[in-house]
Amino acid sequence: MVDKSQKQYPSIKGLTWHRHQYYSFFTPIDWHRFVWPDQRVGEIYGPDINDPLTVFAVAVEDLGTRVTADDLDTLAEGFFETIEQLPDVDIELRDQKVAGHQLELETKYTFLDHSAPRKCWVRVFYHLTRQVTMTAQGATVEKYDYWFPMFFQAMMTARVHSRKPTSVPGG
Repeated sequence: MVDKSQKQYPSIKGLTWHRHQYYSFFTPIDWHRFVWPDQRVGEIYGPDINDPLTVFAVAVEDLGTRVTADDLDTLAEGFFETIEQLPDVDIELRDQKVAGHQLELETKYTFLDHSAPRKCWVRVFYHLTRQVTMTAQGATVEKYDYWFPMFFQAMMTARVHSRKPTSVPGG
């Protein structure tokens, strides 16, 4: 007999490696690709073609100047202050670090979007002159929690680089 009080999670049918010049990551093979509505560079993937708010999204922006470890505190201050301005925000995690020549900001939070509670996990990488923002978002907190294992897979396999990789990480 199945205990219905236990959390239910989606099953993984397989993963696809998305690799681009400046970033790479894995997502479930059956997720749908969405297009950024504002023509930004990057891509969006989600489990349901009819739910464009439950997604894993990547956006790349060339800042036009090289980012260094000396910039981390200033970048973090602006980033976290922006998150704190969201309606009814509750920040669960905030982190900043330098790994080699790469800077990273990370946060997990819930907020109200037009009276609908949403949950997000954002990692922002700074590499050379680029900002690569990866966002996992649930249209609701429950959808975020349900899809979290898939979001985790995409986030934790994410890599930022200068050339399109030709071999699978760890392969």
